[in-house]
Formats: sequence, structure tokens, C-alpha cells
Amino acid sequence: MRLFYSVFAVMGLLLVPSLSVAGAWPQESGQGQIIIKLEPSTADKGFDGNGNGNTASIGKWDTRNVSVYGDYGITKRITVYAKADYQDFKTDSTSYSGLGSVEVGGRATLVKSDTTILAVGAGVEGLGKGRRNDFDQARSKGTEAEVRAYGGKSFKVAGKDAFVDVQVAKRWREKGADQVRVDATVGIKPDPKWLVMTQVYAGQTDKEAWGRAKWVNAEVSLVRHLGTKQDVSVQLGARQTLSGENVPQVKALSLSIWKRF
Repeated sequence: MRLFYSVFAVMGLLLVPSLSVAGAWPQESGQGQIIIKLEPSTADKGFDGNGNGNTASIGKWDTRNVSVYGDYGITKRITVYAKADYQDFKTDSTSYSGLGSVEVGGRATLVKSDTTILAVGAGVEGLGKGRRNDFDQARSKGTEAEVRAYGGKSFKVAGKDAFVDVQVAKRWREKGADQVRVDATVGIKPDPKWLVMTQVYAGQTDKEAWGRAKWVNAEVSLVRHLGTKQDVSVQLGARQTLSGENVPQVKALSLSIWKRF
């Protein structure tokens, strides 16, 4: 419970309150956002090396994360970010409370029209001593680097604003197996003050002597924009691991507050 009385520093979500700046979309020059997120998660079963679920007992596995994310538009095409999280986790074999990770990076817009965008980005993660993946057995070490490609498309569904965002990333880990990740988000605004999102996070590590990890996580969330400028938003979400190999079957809830400036 020490987590809830600690000082927060920086971690990220895919989306910001406006459809025009979701995922791949850059922040406007001189504008930014802060997002604070609380996410308790738990698991007692896992997927084994053959992808079978509900058969591999993993004992106690509880995590509480508090994270804060900030990004800022340097120019109309360049957005920089910093993120970190504070973790409190316990398993049968280890426990930890403290700074989880710190990451800094940015993304650059390559192509942008009224409805379509393509971008590339890169980041470096280090510091902290927490887990950086659900499947990590203990505290993570070393530096990690990532490159990411972004694609976004906005459109109308029954007259309502909607979008799709797809991201593909390659991550190199100094002290662990390298990873490939694919993240996809579909969102719709049934009302100007509401946003509904479905997100899928998938990936796998390179094969090592112990095998490799694979995961497909799904998250559904509801966002309420507040104020006349809609510059404050509250997000409620639920996440679950749908399939994988050598990963826990995680169930998580989340509460996030966004503030644009």
C-alpha cells in the first residue's frame, strides 16, 4: 500500500482527449498533456509454453502501478515525451515497491492529411528496478531501446467521429530477449463528451533457451471529457490477457486522469 502515498513521475497511454491527436497524431506546437494512471492487476494462472491457459498455476501475482505520462509538441511535426511508473508488486518469489522504469523519446510525423497520418518514433528506457513486462519473473535491469512506426486514420461511423490507430515496434533489451510489438486501437465518439475505445496489445520475444513469451491483451475503456474546453478527461478501463505463451493471465482495472495544456 506504500504505492498510494508515493510521489509519481511519468508513463503513457496511447490516446489523448481529442480524436485529432490520438496515437500517431502529434501534439500541436507549444501544447502538451499530462496523464496519471492507476492500474491494479492480478493473476493466479498463466499460459504455458504451448499456449495452454488455466493449467499453469503461478501462485500469488499482484501488481499495483501508478504512472504519469507527459508529452509536448516541439514543432507541428515533432512530439517528445517522458514516462515512468511507480510499482508495488508481490509474487511467491519476489516483491518490490519503488520506481518501475523511466523512458524518454519522441515521434516525428512523416505524412499528415485531414484524415490520415504516418509517423515514426524512438525511445530509450532505463533506470528504475521494477518489472517492465507482465512476464518478467523479477526486477528488470539494463537499458532498452525501441523504434516504432505509427499509422492512423479518422473516419465517420453513422455520422459519429471514429478512428483506428496501428503501431508496430521493435524493442532491443540489454538484459532480456528482444521483442516485437503490435498495438491497435479503435475508438468512436458517440457523443462529443464521450469516447469508447477497444485496444489490443500483442507481441512476442525472440526465442531463447527457455523458450519465448507471447501475449495478446485486450482492453476496453470509456472516456468522459470534462469542462467547456474538454481539457480534462477521466478514463475507466478493463484489461485481460486473451492468449499467450509463458505469460500470466492478467486481469486489470484502470483509472486515468488526462489534463491538456
